[in-house]
Amino acid sequence: MAAVEASWPEADSVPVRREGASGVELDDNIAVYDDVGQLMILLNSSAGAVWNLCDGSTTVDEIVRALTETYPDQAPVIGDDVRDTLRKLAEIGLVTEAPGP
Repeated sequence: MAAVEASWPEADSVPVRREGASGVELDDNIAVYDDVGQLMILLNSSAGAVWNLCDGSTTVDEIVRALTETYPDQAPVIGDDVRDTLRKLAEIGLVTEAPGP
């Protein structure tokens, strides 16, 4: 597992899915398979929404904003949930910080 800094992700961090990892929608969930680490994980709909937005060009703040617009009733907890989900995905090696320009 990758070591993740406690301060990551920051508001302007740009998470990206690791090359070799792909997701397939299964009902309300997403099955993610990483052919490099040979890992398969099932993400619930919330974690799947975060995963889908880790495109290497969207900042953490933009992810939070997009999900807040989609789920306004959950607005008070979305920021923390997004950061927690990103940390967990990074710890298992499925998400990393996108390289700078």
